[in-house]
This record gives sequence, C-alpha cells and structure tokens, in this order.
Amino acid sequence: MTMYVITHKKFNYNLPQNYKALLVGANKNFNPDSYLTDNTGDNISNKNKSYCELTGLYWMWKNTSDENIGLSHYRRFFSKFHHRKYLDFSVLLTGKARPINESVLEQELSTADWIVSQPEKGGDGTIGQNFAKYHHAKDLKITREVLQQKYPEFVKAFDKTMSMERASFYNMFYTTRENLNDYCKWLFDILFEVEQRVDISSYSEYQQRLFGFLAERLLNVYICSKHCNVTYHAVYQTNVMSRNYAWHQFTKKIKGFK
Repeated sequence: MTMYVITHKKFNYNLPQNYKALLVGANKNFNPDSYLTDNTGDNISNKNKSYCELTGLYWMWKNTSDENIGLSHYRRFFSKFHHRKYLDFSVLLTGKARPINESVLEQELSTADWIVSQPEKGGDGTIGQNFAKYHHAKDLKITREVLQQKYPEFVKAFDKTMSMERASFYNMFYTTRENLNDYCKWLFDILFEVEQRVDISSYSEYQQRLFGFLAERLLNVYICSKHCNVTYHAVYQTNVMSRNYAWHQFTKKIKGFK
C-alpha cells in the first residue's frame, strides 16, 4: 500500500509513512537520493518528455504489487480536506499543509473506488473548450476518434466530460490494484494509438507534454463511464502554499469568484 510521489529532481519534503519518491525520465534525469526509478523492468521511461508523470504510472502498473496504490507529485499532494475552502482556512490558522496520511486514504477506500483531486476549472468555458484554447484542438478530436474505434461505450462519457466546466486534474489518485490495472490497460491502449496518429515534433516543449494533458481528462472520462464511487480531496502545492496565498484564495471565494 503505497503513495508514489512522482519527481524529476531532488526535493526536500517530509513525506508521511508509505509515501515513496519515484524518479521519472530516469534514463536522462540524475537520481539524486536513491529514489525508485521509472526505467527498470517493463517501462516507457524514454517517453517522459511527452508522457510526463505517466511514465511513472506505467512503471507502477507494470512493476509493483501494492494492494492499494496512489500517485502524487513532488510539489502537489492531497490534503486531508475534501474542499479547498477548508484547506485554505486551515493554512490561515496553522501556516502549513501536510499530505493526507495513508491510513486515512485506506479508510476512505473502503467505501470509494477512487480518491481523486477536487474538481476545478481549468479556465473559462468547458473542459473541451479549455483544452482547445490552451492546446491543439485536433488532438482532442483524434482522441475521441480513437475512443470511438476502440472503446465506443466510453464516447458518451467523453462528450459529457468535455461539456463540463470542472474536472479532477494532475493525474493524481489513490485506488485498488484491480482498479489500477483496468484503468491503465484502457488508458495506455488509447494513448499509444493517439501517439501513432499525432505528430508532435513541431510542438513547443510545453505542448509536447500532450499525453499527460490528455490523461488528465481521460481519468475523468473513465470514472464517469464506469460510474465509480469517488471521494475528492483538495490538492495543495508546496511551492506556493502559505498564509498569504491561502488568504488570497479564501477572499476570492468570499467575493464569489470562480
């Protein structure tokens, strides 16, 4: 039972018990502190430039045996709070945030299929409109075409997800091994096919992270289509979380801003 913390460099953060650092892109990135690496066993470490944390997810899927398993980031963690407003209020009082203990995740997983990030807006408009604004709209169209050909029963959930204004981002989760296996088999089958149909060689370095961006949306599609029982947790960033930042977020909510 492990929460794997994805990183591409050394980080100094006191992790709770059963949180383990996993270095991604390990064929190129220096391993600073004997972290686990995504380039052992069955792996796609060489795809890290375009798959981001998903090379870590693939490694977790293929090379671990945890009964329950999760993915976090070196600077993004689930807090113990289900809603962002409670997290911000807590930081205003205490001046800090801490990752949720795995014992709490384990308890919640007894009644939930997946634990994912609290849904949030990625910008103006719907999830689909937002993707088209900040990425390449044709890539989302191609993804839908692949879904239609390989998993047509998921297309309705895809369209519904793209029409919503909020989604769970960051590819973060905690779930069972059975759920992970089913999701990863589905996800990577789709992404590997999209990869064959999309030429990203002319994309900027940021846009070449395409498959990580697509997976953020597809996790929502999967959960919607499978009618999963989901528990949400607010996510915080270690590099920005402070009393000042929490106050800014808190006052935005009070004023009714989205």
